[in-house]
Amino acid sequence: MPENPSPPQPVSNSLSGGTWVSGPGFDQASGTPIDYAEYRQWMTIEYTRNPIFSLLYSISEVRNLSQLSSTEVKNITGHQLHYNITVHNSCTFLSGTYDLSASYQPQKFVLMSEKFDKAGYSYGEVSGPANEYVFGPQGSLITTQPYVRRKPLESSDVQYSYTQIGTTHSMQVSGPPDFRYSVGNEIGQDYSLYTQKHIDIMGGTNYPYARREFNGDIFYQGGGAYNTSSEPGFGDNVVGAQRLIAFIEAAGAALGNTTYHQQRFAVPLPINSDGWGSVQAADKLAVNPYYSTAFHDYTDFYR
Repeated sequence: MPENPSPPQPVSNSLSGGTWVSGPGFDQASGTPIDYAEYRQWMTIEYTRNPIFSLLYSISEVRNLSQLSSTEVKNITGHQLHYNITVHNSCTFLSGTYDLSASYQPQKFVLMSEKFDKAGYSYGEVSGPANEYVFGPQGSLITTQPYVRRKPLESSDVQYSYTQIGTTHSMQVSGPPDFRYSVGNEIGQDYSLYTQKHIDIMGGTNYPYARREFNGDIFYQGGGAYNTSSEPGFGDNVVGAQRLIAFIEAAGAALGNTTYHQQRFAVPLPINSDGWGSVQAADKLAVNPYYSTAFHDYTDFYR
C-alpha cells in the first residue's frame, strides 16, 4: 500500500455567476469616487437519489428506487443522495460612487426538484402548496441571490477568487488489492453502480462501484421503497423547510471542516488514492477559508 499522499492545496480560480445584486446601496450616485472591497458568495448543488440496500423476495431486469428485479425480486429498503457541490467566494476591489458607503445582500436559495428519476420513473408529486421543499428523486439547489457585501477598502482586505467543485461519491473501478478510481461526480449513472452485488440482481464483482466518500448529510432514508410521500417535507412546508435548511447548513459546514477529511467532499477525479480502499485526504476538497453559512437567509422559506 502506498504512503499517505499529501493534502491538496487551495486553488484560486473563478466561475461565471454570482454577479447579480439588488436592493439599496448598490446603485451608483453622484459624488467623489472612493475605493471599495466587494465580497461575494454562492452555492449550487445537483443531486440524484440512489438505492443502497435491498431485501430478497422471490421478472425482466429493472432497477429503480423501489425494486431490483430479474429472475428474482429485491425490494429497495434504503436510498441516499449522490450530489455535486459548487461554491464560489471572491473579494474584488473597485472604485465608484454609491448611495451608501456600505451595502449588504444575504444569500438566498431555491430548491428545484423533479418527480421523475434518472431512469424515467415517477415517484409522486414534488409540487403543490404543501410540497415546496420535497427533494424528489433528483433535482438541484441553487443560489437565487448571492451574498454580496461592499464596504470602503481597508488594509486588511485582500483580493481573491476561489471556486471549489466537490462530490459525495467516488467511482472505484477495481477493488483489492490495487483499488483504482475514475470520475466520481457522474450523478446520472446507472443505479447498478450503487448496489454491491450481494444486494443486487446480477452476479459478478462489486466493481465498478460508486462508493460514498462523504460522512455528512446525504439525506439517507431507510425502511422501504422511495416515494415523495416518504419525505418529511411532503405535505408539510414547515418540516420540509427545516430539513432543507439542515441539509444546506451541513453542506456549508463541511466545506470548512478542519478535523476529519472524511467529512469533506471528494474531488471529482481522485488522482492520489489509487491503492487505497477509500479516497484519501489528498483527494478531498481543501478546507475552504472563505465560505460561511452565516450569510444564508432562509426567511423566504417561511413566507
